[in-house]
Amino acid sequence: MNRVEPPPTGWVLPDPALGEPGEEVLGIGADLEPGTLLAAYRRGLFPMPLDRAGPLGWWSPDPRGVLPLDGLRVTRSLAKSCRRFTTTVDTAFEEVMRACGDPRRPSGWITEEFVQAYVELHRLGWAHSVETRTPEGGLVGGLYG
Repeated sequence: MNRVEPPPTGWVLPDPALGEPGEEVLGIGADLEPGTLLAAYRRGLFPMPLDRAGPLGWWSPDPRGVLPLDGLRVTRSLAKSCRRFTTTVDTAFEEVMRACGDPRRPSGWITEEFVQAYVELHRLGWAHSVETRTPEGGLVGGLYG
């Protein structure tokens, strides 16, 4: 998939290096246009509302969550369980986002505005998804970014 560079953002985004130690929210406001999202990610920021219906915050926690895979050990039982599912990439981006944003989830924050913004990033070739399905085709897990 070819990437299309969107128009640049008109917003001045904060530099995470200038934040106070322990400060996770570095800015409030702006928009979810593709150029703004890409500029933010390039600076180490990601958008999330301050609360479910609150203003848009730009977050940069330190340390970031990292899953080191060099020590991953797949047991026989895990390998057997994995064979029951199918994993694909970029086949159901919007479905994964909507499942992650299910409003019945107690800490859900992914609104329709976020779904549409990231679907556009996906269409431009910048956002991707991984999907896990049952043999019958039902979505049981996924991630996007």
